[in-house]
Parts: sequence; C-alpha cells; structure tokens
Amino acid sequence: MGTITLRRPDKRNALDFAFWLSLSEALRKAAQDSEVRVILLKGAGDSFCSGLDLSPTNEVIRLLSKKPSADQKMRLFDIIKRVQSIYTELEVLRAPTIAVIQGHCLGAGLELVCSCDMRFCSSDALFALPEPRFGIITDIGGLQRLPKIVGRGKAREMAFRGHSIGADEAKRIGLVNEVFDTREMLFVQASKIGKEIAANAPLAVQGAKEVLLHSEDVSALRSLEYNAARSAMILPSGDLQESFKSYSEKRDPEFKGN
Repeated sequence: MGTITLRRPDKRNALDFAFWLSLSEALRKAAQDSEVRVILLKGAGDSFCSGLDLSPTNEVIRLLSKKPSADQKMRLFDIIKRVQSIYTELEVLRAPTIAVIQGHCLGAGLELVCSCDMRFCSSDALFALPEPRFGIITDIGGLQRLPKIVGRGKAREMAFRGHSIGADEAKRIGLVNEVFDTREMLFVQASKIGKEIAANAPLAVQGAKEVLLHSEDVSALRSLEYNAARSAMILPSGDLQESFKSYSEKRDPEFKGN
C-alpha cells in the first residue's frame, strides 16, 4: 500500500503548479511499482487541502497579475490542460485510490478527491467549490466528475453557490463513503480498508476498476477542452482582480461582472 501526502501544512496544503508537477511524478512512480496495490491520498496538518495557492509564488497567480493578452490566455489554457491531465492520471491509475480527508477540502482539493475511487473523512471535514466567489470557473475536472458522484442537481448547487457543506451532508449526498468521529479513527480505518483492498487479488481489483472506468460516460472527458477554453477566457477578469484585492484588504468583494 502506498501513500501520497500533500505536505504544505503552513498553507493548509494549498496547491500550485509546482505541486501539481510533483504529484504527476509521484503518480508515475506509483504506476510503475507493481507492489503498490492501493494508494492513500492524505494531507499533512489540520486540513486536507485549502484549494488554489493565491500567493505570487504560484505561476498561475503571476500570470494573472499581468495585463490580459493572447499569449497569457494561451499559457493559462496550457496550464489548465496540463493540470487536467494530471487529475486524469490519478483517476485512471491502475491501483485503487482512497482520499483521506480532514478539515478543509476546497476547490482544486475537492476536484482532486473527485478523481479518487473512494473518499473517507473525519467529522470536522468541510467541502466546497468556492470558485464563483473569486470570479473563477471550476476547471480541473470537478464539473465533470462531481455530478457523477453526487448527482446533477447537487453538483450544480455546489458549483453555483460556492458554499461549504459538512461531513454529514457529504455522506448524505454520496460525496464520501464514510464519516469517522475523529481524525485518529479516520486514519486507522482508511488504512484498514486500504489493507483489505491490497490483500485482494490485484488483477481482479485492477480489472474491476478498468471496467468501472470504461463503463462511465466519456462525454465528460470531451467537455474538458471547452471547459479549459472558457476558463482561460474568463480568468483574467476584473472580478478576479477584485477578489484578490478584497482578500488582501479583508473586506467583501464588489464584483461588477467584467
């Protein structure tokens, strides 16, 4: 059994482009290791993942600080497509994947766990797609995968409202498989379940996963291209800049729809 851990606890494991590239490398190594029969995906510290890293060290944020241009939008498109491909690498990984979630699981972090086969959380977990509150379109597969997990109506509600839901609601709508009272219980039980899967015949487990993936509607993957193009057009907006400004000034944003 392998473990991949998000290790930026000082930033609540916020994601940047450098992290995504390191995740791709970890997935490549896992795919090449025949001894890895199941993978636990964890977050170090108090939160699983707080979403996109908004600091200027993130290449995406540096790009968005520049004057909008065709070159900028093409670079954004390329980055979005690359990150989409990394999340798909996780989704189609031969070994089953289990997301082990405590605390915040937001934005790109929620999209990340949607690429996993199973999701378990502690009772303090919070889930959200807060992108609409920042002038961003969810664009790394959440709009394609979340409806398959929780249904079209609930996925639309989360994508449009940007609100948080707790662990019990996540269990009720099928976002997580099980909720555990404490983080300690979560880690113990997730590891136990992982070991149970790893103890099964690997070809049977991997074959079952391949069949399950093949049986899903492929139109969701085709929609990613349009998703990336639309997101690249919308990202360099005044509303996004306003969200960054209001965030730094600790006030509510005043969006103007431009």
